[in-house]
Amino acid sequence: MKKRFGLLARFTIIFLLFMIIMIVISAVATYMIQEDNYTLQQERRIKEVTNCLEALIEADGDEFRLMQEYFLENHESIVIPYDYDGNYIPARNEWERIFSEQYGGEVFEKTIAFSDMTDEAKIAFTTYKYEQWLNIFEEFNEEFGTEYVYYLVPTDTPPLMYYVFDGLRTEKVVDGKSIMEFDFDVEVPEDSYPKLWETYQTGKSPSGYDSYDNQFGKTYGYYTPLYVSGEMIGIVCADITVEAVNKGILNNTIKEVVIVAVILLLCMYSMLWFINHQYIFKLRKMEKFMDEYADNKEVSMADKFDNISLGNHEITNLARRTAAMIRELNDYMLNLMKTSKELHSTKEHAAEMAELAQKDALTGIRNKTAYDKEIIKLDRELRRNPDVEFAIAMIDLNFLKRINDNYGHEQGNIAIKRLCDIVCKIFCHSPVFRLGGDEFAVVLWGSDFNNKDALLNEFANKLKEMEKDDTLKPWEKISAAIGLAVYSPGIDENVSDVFKRADSMMYENKKEMRATRD
Repeated sequence: MKKRFGLLARFTIIFLLFMIIMIVISAVATYMIQEDNYTLQQERRIKEVTNCLEALIEADGDEFRLMQEYFLENHESIVIPYDYDGNYIPARNEWERIFSEQYGGEVFEKTIAFSDMTDEAKIAFTTYKYEQWLNIFEEFNEEFGTEYVYYLVPTDTPPLMYYVFDGLRTEKVVDGKSIMEFDFDVEVPEDSYPKLWETYQTGKSPSGYDSYDNQFGKTYGYYTPLYVSGEMIGIVCADITVEAVNKGILNNTIKEVVIVAVILLLCMYSMLWFINHQYIFKLRKMEKFMDEYADNKEVSMADKFDNISLGNHEITNLARRTAAMIRELNDYMLNLMKTSKELHSTKEHAAEMAELAQKDALTGIRNKTAYDKEIIKLDRELRRNPDVEFAIAMIDLNFLKRINDNYGHEQGNIAIKRLCDIVCKIFCHSPVFRLGGDEFAVVLWGSDFNNKDALLNEFANKLKEMEKDDTLKPWEKISAAIGLAVYSPGIDENVSDVFKRADSMMYENKKEMRATRD
């Protein structure tokens, strides 16, 4: 009884919804006409806000662009009090003081470029401009009666956007101080904000607006692209709430609904009785059979569906297809189990091959291919965090050719492996790579980086001990040159620059050693 009532209740809801939709169509048409006139007025109001802001920002020109570019890259360095009251004069005075002290006699962006200034000057300038424009954006909210005026900059990975100026302040506490938290990488789905993304993609203000619900109620959003020196650098946005649907229209519609509802309810009752008597009984049987099949997964359940498939309507067709599906699913699962085993074996083989491709056959450590991948990964990390700390050490085995010529290539391989073992033990917390022949590279991180000088001394002392050890054979008394370069943001543009300096220092060390062996 519960199942039957549940199904009938669902049919009842469907018919009720259909009835309501049919009745409301005419009322909705009237409402939409009135709504169009009202929303046109709101659209013009929002346009005034965004166009005015765009004009002010364009007038500020390159200073706004410079502030934006530095803010996007260094927003964590910008500190704005959460209770900032709109007075940006102290920030402007601080900027002018720093600029005067550091660049007295210079003209900003004329004789001294922003990019050439110190970080202190850049932060002071960006803080001053950010406070100035934050005050302007918040004043526009009060002046034009909008709910939310803000400024967005799309990222390189849609649908994420940067909220450079947010109409709603977010608070965070750092070292006991209450400051603003900037919303970066906020997801703005294109399907929810189509006009916003149309503005970004076309570089033009859209003909319409976005309509959505938020904490302010039903809201319209309008957008204007911001151009500085002919380049679009962001989108000025303004939201405004609208009134609820006209109550008078709804009251008139209710009368029509009541009259038509009585007629439709009688028709609905008759139709539900027929559906229950003609179809639901067979559906309940099919439901029971499906539960049994879900419990035991027996292919024999297909025969029970065949028994209720007599006739030629949708329910009987469904029973026949369900029976066929059970048989096909059984065959599919058997094939799937077989394929899964084969796929697992293939993946294991592929993983083994991938590991071998990055492993040096002689020493067992990672090879040149693995080193190249490590450098690509490290370059990506540098772009995200230019202040990362690491170093590269280049190590070259001396006299390998002499060992090969005098004692044979097998002894030369022993020397290579012996050097490899020493390098791996000393730089035990860093990845070691054999670049080919007698060359090795080490990328120093963490504790190895912090103790790099001690490790270099340990490496040199180890080689000296081996040189004095008379129990070792000539090819076991290895000699090697080493060069280490620390990444410096002011010197190195990428990891390749660090590698070149380490390689150069290694060759300088090789010249200085002038090591000889009897």
